[in-house]
Amino acid sequence: MEPEEKFLKHAKRTLDEAEKNLDVGALARLRASRRQAIEAGLRRPARARPGWLLPVGGFVTAGIVLAVAGLLWFAAPGYKPFQQANVDDLELLTARDNPEFFADLEFYDWLENIGNDSSG
Repeated sequence: MEPEEKFLKHAKRTLDEAEKNLDVGALARLRASRRQAIEAGLRRPARARPGWLLPVGGFVTAGIVLAVAGLLWFAAPGYKPFQQANVDDLELLTARDNPEFFADLEFYDWLENIGNDSSG
């Protein structure tokens, strides 16, 4: 058993024994104090939110939705935001066969461009 658990058990036992030895007047005062605290808690009004918070949140949300819709509506005609990636490129990116290949990607890109320029 941990020292903290021992302390808590000992404290509970001591308080329970002390409670048994309280006189009638002390118990009555404790009950009255408890009742007053509960009544005070029940009388206290609930924490009110400002009335302007909900409409402002609605306007902000509507503004964000309109901005995103406008961006998608007025985007360039050929722009496809969710275009599927080329499968060949995906295979190259996920290949584990030759990691040295990825170190020289700029060279291979240059080589491809040289080949395209000379054919034309």
